[in-house]
Amino acid sequence: MNKPSGPKQIVITNIVSLNTGDAAILWGMFQILRARYGADTRFIVFDKSAKAAGKYYPWANFRQSLFGNRPRSRLGRKLQAEGYGHWNERFRFMALSSVAWLCRRKLGFLGRLFVSREDCQSVAEYVNADLVVSTGGTYLTENYGLWTNIKDYQLTLAAGSPLVFFTQTLGPFTRPKYRDAFTDIFEKASAICLRDERSRQHLLELGIQAQKIALAKDAAFVIGSEPQGPPAGTLRIAVSVRTMHFFSDGDRSLSEQYKASVAAMVNRAVRDYGAEVVFLSTCQGIPEYWTDDTKLADEIASVLPGDVAKNVTIDRRFRQPAEIVSAYQSFHLVIATRMHAAILSLVAGTPVLGIAYEFKLEELFHQLGMDEARLSTKEMNTGNSEATLSYMLDNLELWREKVQAVQADCRRQAASVMDKLPDV
Repeated sequence: MNKPSGPKQIVITNIVSLNTGDAAILWGMFQILRARYGADTRFIVFDKSAKAAGKYYPWANFRQSLFGNRPRSRLGRKLQAEGYGHWNERFRFMALSSVAWLCRRKLGFLGRLFVSREDCQSVAEYVNADLVVSTGGTYLTENYGLWTNIKDYQLTLAAGSPLVFFTQTLGPFTRPKYRDAFTDIFEKASAICLRDERSRQHLLELGIQAQKIALAKDAAFVIGSEPQGPPAGTLRIAVSVRTMHFFSDGDRSLSEQYKASVAAMVNRAVRDYGAEVVFLSTCQGIPEYWTDDTKLADEIASVLPGDVAKNVTIDRRFRQPAEIVSAYQSFHLVIATRMHAAILSLVAGTPVLGIAYEFKLEELFHQLGMDEARLSTKEMNTGNSEATLSYMLDNLELWREKVQAVQADCRRQAASVMDKLPDV
C-alpha cells in the first residue's frame, strides 16, 4: 500500500507521558524528527493513558495504546480474573493484525467485523505511517512486563511500516521467550538507537548486526536553556526521589537504606552548609499516574529532626519539561534519583549528584566523566552518601564548570540520531 503524499506521518508508541521524564523525551523526539523529516511532520502518539496525557500535554496528539488496556468484554474480564488475561492480548493481536492486512489492501472498512471503529482508525494510523517510532527511555527490561510491547512491535511489522527504536536503555534479555521475540523484532527494525554501551552489548548478544545500532544521548538533551550563572543567596538544593518498588528484588532493607541515606544527606546539607532543601522531582502533581514522588518525599521528611525539617520544603506542583529545567536553574545542586531529573539538571547547567537505581544512570555519568558525582542504591549508606554530598558542595564551582562544558556536546549527540534514521 502506498503511503499518503504530503507531510510525513509518524506514529510514536510505547510511551507513558504522565511520567514527565517520558514527556521530556517526547518533546525532544519531536524536535529531532522534525529536523530530519520536515517542520510540517505530523505525529500520532499512542499512550497508555491517552486522555490524561492530552490534558497535561496539549502540544501532542494522543490516542489510546492498542495493547495493555483493561478488557472491555465480559469474556475478557472473566479470562483476566481467572488468570488467563494473556489470551485477551493474543486474541486482540490476531484481530488487529487482520485489520492491518485489510487496510494494506484498501479493505479497511471490513475491519469493523473484528474490532471497534476506534481500533480500526488506530490500526490505519500504523498502516499509513511513514515511520513508527518506539519511544526512547527505559522500558524494555525484564523488571517490567514486556509482552505488551512485543505485541505492539509485531503489529507494526504486520502493518508494513518501518520500525525505529529511539534512543533508549534496554536489556538484558535472559528469558528464552523474550530473547526469541526480540531477536526477530530487532532484526526486522530499520534502526535501533541506544544511550549506552551496555545496552549495545545486550543486542549484540542476541546476534543483532552492529551496523543497525547507533549510540547517542537521550532525546531530552535537545531541550534548550539560556546559560545562567549560579543563583545568588542561600545555598539551595533540590532532591528527586523515587520508590524502589521495581528494583529491590523484595529486599526491604535496600529501600530503607536508600531513604536513610537521602535523609542523611539532607541533614548534612542543612546543618553543615546552611542549605535550603526542596524535594522536586519529575513525577509529581499528576493524580492519574500510578506513582507520585512526593509521597516518598513525605516519608523521608517525616523522620528529619525539627531543626532540619524547618529548612525543607516538598514541592508538589506539576511542571512541563521546560519548566522543570527552569526550576532546576534556581538551585545550586540537584540530588537526582530519577534519570530525567539528572538530565534536566544537566540541561539547566546545574551540578547534579546522581543516585543510580539502574545501570542507565551509571552509564550516563561514566560517559560524562562524572563517576565521582554518583552513588548506587545497591552500595549507598549514610556514611558514603554524606561524604559524596560534602565533596560535591566543597567543589561546587568546579562541578558547575564541568556540567556547562558537556552541555553542548550532549545536545549534539542527542541530535546525532538523525543520521541513522531511515529515508521515508
